[in-house]
Amino acid sequence: MADYQLEALFSRIFAVAFYNSPDHASRRPPVVVLSVLAQELEAELGQKPVLDTALLDRVLVSRLIEAPPANYPQPPIQYLMGSYERASEELRKAGANEQIKAAAATSRDLILNYAGLALFAGIVVQPPVLETRGSVQLMDALLLRYGLPAVALTAAVTPAFAGPGGGGEAAAASYVAGSVPMPPGFLEELAVRHDSDEGLADASAKIVVELSRLVSVISPLGDPGPHLTALSHLLSLESLARGSVAARSWIPADMRAASGRAVVLPGACWLGPFFNISPIPDDVRGAATQEPSVLAQCFVGLENRRPGDVNNAVSGLRLAMKNITGQLHGVVKSMLKMRTTKARMLTWLGAVLEGNVGRSKLRFDQEAVAPDGFLTNVAAVLLKLCGPFLDTSPGSAFWKRVDPGFVAAGGMLDSSYSAETRLAAASDEEAAWRERVRSHLGASASAPAEVSGPASPTGDSASRTAGAGADGGGFHFICQAFFLTAHALHIGPVRSMTHLEGDFGHSIHFIRNHVSQSEAMMQEITNPGERAMAQMALSRAKAQLDYMQARYQAFLTVLLDTALVADVLAFYRLMAAWLTSLATGVPGPNGFAALSLPLPEPAPQAFTCMPEYFVEDMCSVLLFVSRFAPQLLSSATDGAGVRLDEFAVFFTTLMASPQYIRSAFLRSKLSEVLELWLPQNEDEEPTGRAAFRRIRGSSGPAAELAALFNCHPIVVQNLAPVLVRLYNDIEHTEREGAFYFKFNMRTTISNILKYLWAQQHHRAVWLKAVRDEEYRGNSERFANMLLNDLTYLLDEALKLLKLLREAEDTRTDETRWTAMSREDRDELVHMQERNGQNLTAMIRSATSVIDTLNFITEEADTTRTLLQPHMVERLRDSLNYFLKYLVGPERRLLRVRNPEKYNFNARLLLRGLVTVYLHVDSIDRVIAANAGAGAAAPVFAAAVGSDKRSFKPEYFLEALAVLDVAGLISLSQRDQLESLSQRALAASSVAEAEDEVMGEDVPEEFLCAIMFTIMKDPVMLPSGVVVDRPNILRHLLSDNTDPFSRLPLTEAQLVSDEGLAARIADWRRTRTH
Repeated sequence: MADYQLEALFSRIFAVAFYNSPDHASRRPPVVVLSVLAQELEAELGQKPVLDTALLDRVLVSRLIEAPPANYPQPPIQYLMGSYERASEELRKAGANEQIKAAAATSRDLILNYAGLALFAGIVVQPPVLETRGSVQLMDALLLRYGLPAVALTAAVTPAFAGPGGGGEAAAASYVAGSVPMPPGFLEELAVRHDSDEGLADASAKIVVELSRLVSVISPLGDPGPHLTALSHLLSLESLARGSVAARSWIPADMRAASGRAVVLPGACWLGPFFNISPIPDDVRGAATQEPSVLAQCFVGLENRRPGDVNNAVSGLRLAMKNITGQLHGVVKSMLKMRTTKARMLTWLGAVLEGNVGRSKLRFDQEAVAPDGFLTNVAAVLLKLCGPFLDTSPGSAFWKRVDPGFVAAGGMLDSSYSAETRLAAASDEEAAWRERVRSHLGASASAPAEVSGPASPTGDSASRTAGAGADGGGFHFICQAFFLTAHALHIGPVRSMTHLEGDFGHSIHFIRNHVSQSEAMMQEITNPGERAMAQMALSRAKAQLDYMQARYQAFLTVLLDTALVADVLAFYRLMAAWLTSLATGVPGPNGFAALSLPLPEPAPQAFTCMPEYFVEDMCSVLLFVSRFAPQLLSSATDGAGVRLDEFAVFFTTLMASPQYIRSAFLRSKLSEVLELWLPQNEDEEPTGRAAFRRIRGSSGPAAELAALFNCHPIVVQNLAPVLVRLYNDIEHTEREGAFYFKFNMRTTISNILKYLWAQQHHRAVWLKAVRDEEYRGNSERFANMLLNDLTYLLDEALKLLKLLREAEDTRTDETRWTAMSREDRDELVHMQERNGQNLTAMIRSATSVIDTLNFITEEADTTRTLLQPHMVERLRDSLNYFLKYLVGPERRLLRVRNPEKYNFNARLLLRGLVTVYLHVDSIDRVIAANAGAGAAAPVFAAAVGSDKRSFKPEYFLEALAVLDVAGLISLSQRDQLESLSQRALAASSVAEAEDEVMGEDVPEEFLCAIMFTIMKDPVMLPSGVVVDRPNILRHLLSDNTDPFSRLPLTEAQLVSDEGLAARIADWRRTRTH
């Protein structure tokens, strides 16, 4: 190869020459003529120098250090990258020419050396602004390479040129114009070449922090793709990744002490802002504002936007987030694969979750924790990491690697777990289990590492390597990923879902009502000044409502993304299978097949010591998706394809097992999911909360779900009795607002029971359970709870109706209304609204109780429970009391304007009540008839008539009249009700006559110490007090203590006093003869 050809090659690569040439004017970048160096070389060589390999080093020293050109359009770093790119191009075109290959390779080696000197040693002279920017210039080149427009890069770098002597925006634009996209291979070779250079780690840290700062203000609509791709490229190189995770701003040294919000601050945690890119705005004070605004461009003014436009915006945002989370997953996966960064990446994940443990609380300070969007992205990435083992097949590595001992190990999530309620273990039991696990882990750590060995107290030892360290490093990555994902979902997407359905949803409802009320009240304001102030307040309220509705839609956009929902449901399917294996002791997914009830007792501590949220979050997700996007539950192409039958079996099993799930609240929440899955026809009129939240339709999800309740043996053979017991258990629950919560949950359970009652196989199982208990036990407590609830709900409804009537009267009385201050009027309107909501809830629950009594009294077995001596009077008390208020003089208290607003229909309630009377009366008479001659007579009519507090025969006649006019009673029902009324009246007359005969001088020992009535079946309590058996049995249904000593009491402790019973019987005979 001739010297002039080699010289031309180097001149093209480095844009330099020793002498001027006519073609220099057309070259880009401009050619720098090194005339001073040429003169020096002429003096040394005695002839004109030729640019060859031997002189390259001196050429670059002159070009970059000794005599850099003034006002050259490319700064040194950009010049070197451009030279590298040209050298690579020459190498590509060289073909088989080994001389050109060697020359181009030599050029690249020198370029990389001088790039290191420029970036890490400060030897190459740069303008002050770029000297300060330093290695961040590599970031600029990466961003250009990955598609960031020059105008966007100019805006990004302008602040760096804003200081004295920086040149401002014009200088920034000039810098960007001279910058080159990162050449392929340059960063890789630079990292390898300078791997041992201390400056490399500082350079990588500086780059990621600046990238983090830039991306912190970019929304999904702003295309953060170039920044994420640049980050991915940077961290794919181990030496750069190692320096990045060693940076002080990788994560605060103690995230438990630091605020959880620190993870989204670029200066505190550079990776956090990348995870914070989300359609859900972070609206706490001082948070970085992401532009363009998702709310402003997509959702503000939602009611005025075309549905198609909103759907397109949602689809676009979901596609953008798919790309973003995909790139984040690539970054994290790359870091986990590298030996030198894996531990730091795991530490980051654990610390981020630990630092935000506050989000697991019912109430928390938004300013002290990471935003919803951030944690949803963290969870989405972790779900992708779990992807390879989400399959529940027996061959999955999951079953050998996941150890419940992770929860007790005291490592990555120690403080998070310590604050969590356990599935069933008491605090002392959990502490003892944790100590045993840690002791075993310590012994494992001191022993030689083995792939397998003796089983631990918690699971397969193959799930661990050595001891469990603070970073969870003693457990297999599959184990770590599983538990990290469960916790990320807990404080991330699941917390967002419950917030959306709870406080956030309620706030929107409240503000919407406030706007409606304010608009109505505007019509009543005549004072111009007051009207202007009211108009301003109304405008503010409307703006707030608009913003909250837009934010609500942003949440739904993220949380109902089909891919995310599919991953979440697949994860919880795996969680259900894993918990089942712990409960049954059958390893792997075969635990489902091995399920049978009752579960083994005592419950394994590896199960009972797991956090309660493992199951509760599963419920929350299924509830959220069932209510907001039930189509995603379908196995069709538009659904998530999840096996809901496995959830149904799992939930039925846990509801039946209080030793495994201690909280009645949680077990009732399981039933809430099943209620939403009840099949329902389009023409069916739903009741309770299902009226607006149950999956509807005869095809799609509803058709698929129909089989859940009718096929699997666990469900068919156990669900009805399990729900009956659960109805009783939720009388006492530990959650906030539990008293009112129980009525909602009982309505839920009643809806399921109503459906099961209509299925012959479920009804048969239910009736057999009642017979097996001899009409006592759970069926008796169930009936008692129904009657307790009916009485309480009626009393509360009456109070609320009275308050509503008073408010209505005040608002219609113009004199009183205008005399009130505006604040008093507002308060009255708000109170009226609140009372109306409470009344609606009470009426819904009362209707549910009456419906339940309606259908259970269709069968003799379930009605026998109500006809027992200690139950029949309870039944008549509730029915007669309710009837009195529906048709007696007190019914005037039930009158309010627009009762349909509260779902209050007195005639339908009356029809339901009368149906219960008729069902019980019919079965009572059939039982007596079948018992044969000499058996006890029917008891119900006599009990109804002996009610001195509420029974009046005219109430039955009035009920007949009301129902007859409304067409709500048949002729046969009318005849039966008249007959019941007559028989009850006859019994009432007999009871009055008996009272007269007995007189008032009843011996005190004959009177029940509870009700002060003459005893028929006296029994002695452990406290020594004698009471009538039906009265104490009724007491024990609600309170299992001796009413006189308050000590625990059971029915087995009652001692019949046969002598006293005989004396009372003799005394009765003497009085009646």
